[in-house]
Amino acid sequence: MNLAYRTRVLHFFRTHKRMPNITEIMSLCEFSSRSSAFYVVEQLVKEGVVEKDKSGKLLPARRLHEVRVLGKIRAGFAAPAEEELADTITVGEYLIRDKNASFLLQVEGDSMEDAGIHEGDMVIFERGSDCRPGDIVIALTEDGYTIKYLRKKNGKHYLEAANPNYPNIYPKEGEILGVVTGSFRKYK
Repeated sequence: MNLAYRTRVLHFFRTHKRMPNITEIMSLCEFSSRSSAFYVVEQLVKEGVVEKDKSGKLLPARRLHEVRVLGKIRAGFAAPAEEELADTITVGEYLIRDKNASFLLQVEGDSMEDAGIHEGDMVIFERGSDCRPGDIVIALTEDGYTIKYLRKKNGKHYLEAANPNYPNIYPKEGEILGVVTGSFRKYK
């Protein structure tokens, strides 16, 4: 398949956060016939870049989000790099345990910065997951929603920030909505 056509379709997806329809593919690829656009779609399906739902609407395929796992990198002293292509995975596959129970939240504030969770980061939490003291949780207290460590002392649960500038929270009422299973941030 012509690489330029695939590039145009994928650029449209990244820009508009959705796959183009046939008419839009005709325009992107400067085709005058719908059959040419359908041919491009079939080639993208064969390559595993897109898939169709029951109605024929284009959806991004799993392969579109795959990233190559190159190996390991030391965070301590430097070591000779050994580049080996280990596998490919999607970021969601790595971060999300239960897709139906998982949600994203964007962090506001700095109360969890010593846990490596900074303002603007995205956290993944799994609703209804069993939580234990020491887990980072999403909680609803009488003051609203918050992200904190779940702690237990003298048989009582409380919430602890990962920043010494914040006091512990001993909620009178509320609930733990879920456990934070991952976090990520973009640098650029």
